Amino acid sequence: MNLAEALLASDAGKITKREIKEFEIPRLTALIGVPFILHLRAIAPRKVREIQDSATSIEGNSVSADTYKLYMGLLCAGITDRDFDNKEVLKHYGAATRADLFSKMFTAGEIQDIAQEISDMCGFGKKATKAVETIKN
Repeated sequence: MNLAEALLASDAGKITKREIKEFEIPRLTALIGVPFILHLRAIAPRKVREIQDSATSIEGNSVSADTYKLYMGLLCAGITDRDFDNKEVLKHYGAATRADLFSKMFTAGEIQDIAQEISDMCGFGKKATKAVETIKN
C-alpha cells in the first residue's frame, strides 16, 4: 500500500482533528475552592504563524521577539473556555479583553507553562524532548 492509498483508507476526521487537553492551574484551584481547569486546543498552523509574526519585529539586520506577546497570542488562541470572554467576568476583574484578564489572573510562570503546553500540542518541542531523552540514555 502506498501513501496515497493509506491516506484514502484512513479516517480524515481523525487525521485532521486538533488535539484538546485539560490543564489545571493549582494555585487558582486552591484560591477559588473548585478545580480551575482550562480547556486547551492545538492551534492551526496558519494561526500559529500569525501569532509568531505579530510577536516578531525586524529593524535593519536585527530580529527581536516579544515573548510576552507570543505567549498571550498562544493563550488567547489556545484556551477555548468562553467564560474568559464574558462581559461580566471581564468587568469584575477590570479587564478589557481576554488577554488583559489573563495577564491579571495568571502569574508569569503560569503564562509560560500554559503557552508551553499549547506549543507542545501544536508539535513544537517534542523533537527536542526526544533528543534530550536519547542523549540522557
